Amino acid sequence: MRLIALILLAAGALAIGAGPASAAPPDPVLAALQRAEATGALPAPQGAVYRQILAQARAVRAGLRGVRRRELAAVLTIAGRIAKRGDLVPARMPAVFLTLQRNAEWWAVNGPPAPGSPGENGARGRRCRPLSAVRAARVEFPGSELVFQYYRGMGLQLQMNGTWGKANALFASSNPVFTARGAALLSELLPLGVARAGVLAWEYLFPVYGGRPPWISGLAQATAVQALTRAAAKLGRPDLLGVAGATASAFAFPPPAGVRSRVGRGAAWFVLYSFAPRQRVLNAHLDALAALFDLTQASGNVVARISYERGLLAARRRIRGYDTGKWSKYANPGALADLNYHVLNTTLAGEVCKRSGDARICGAAGSFARELERRCPRVGVAAEARGARREVAGGA
Repeated sequence: MRLIALILLAAGALAIGAGPASAAPPDPVLAALQRAEATGALPAPQGAVYRQILAQARAVRAGLRGVRRRELAAVLTIAGRIAKRGDLVPARMPAVFLTLQRNAEWWAVNGPPAPGSPGENGARGRRCRPLSAVRAARVEFPGSELVFQYYRGMGLQLQMNGTWGKANALFASSNPVFTARGAALLSELLPLGVARAGVLAWEYLFPVYGGRPPWISGLAQATAVQALTRAAAKLGRPDLLGVAGATASAFAFPPPAGVRSRVGRGAAWFVLYSFAPRQRVLNAHLDALAALFDLTQASGNVVARISYERGLLAARRRIRGYDTGKWSKYANPGALADLNYHVLNTTLAGEVCKRSGDARICGAAGSFARELERRCPRVGVAAEARGARREVAGGA
């Protein structure tokens, strides 16, 4: 009897000890919602909507198999990690839960989307092996102008530069239909902005190249500044210049809040990734210069003007290092650009040349353009030239 009693006591002690350890850890996403509601930062009805989206995404995942399940599970995991780090604050919830919602909708009925992005306009119809142009797999949903992109192993993610680039193109058009679409897109984008230590940030919410979300891109910030500046004029909304100015503050602050990196006395380089302040990508820097110039001209924003002047000085000093005489570099130090990025370097160097008149930048723009035509002629143009030669020869 004594032995039985000891066994029962031991079993009871094990059960008591195992109780807390075996309890499931609190759900970080639900915990973030509860905290936000408790402080009054998140209205209860909106919190209920977010819980429904989360539950639906998990229910869809449970019914999937293979790659579709893995992709949706990855999106849920990313959201959970953001919440676990304490970064799922109310300002980020619209983008996080929209991403969950769209992924649940997509993976419930679709497999991975096929690459379909046409790339830069100037890269189309050119032949220049082996410098191929990478094509992204982008997705849009009915009733929305937002652009998502498929990243293998991370599902569909909001593509901020792609979305702001779309807005920029819509507002650059004189077609009133496109202007109306741009206004609709703007109404979707503005609620997704996050105040980030003095910067209005358009964040990316997935990990890439070792960078943890949320992070920002100098290219996306610049494209947003230019789109907002154009929208202010096209829609007759000067208030949007203030939004553009808050977005342009990214170029006045160092990472992680901003994208400014000091490169010598009085000069600043605007980095592509806020988590990689030492990487010097040319297209991101040039795009920022064009956007800052346009905002300064439209609004007289002092912070934007100072950032532009410091960035222009850095470009003047360093742009020759990106021209090998045969092709442009994506980053310096770094490898040669692919076709899309060389076209982007050519286009943006030309845009900054037109705005600044800087001899070195204009020289690089001309060099990039000549290299493009020499190394990657347009297929149609070459065929036309051959046809013309044959016609002349036949006539002779």
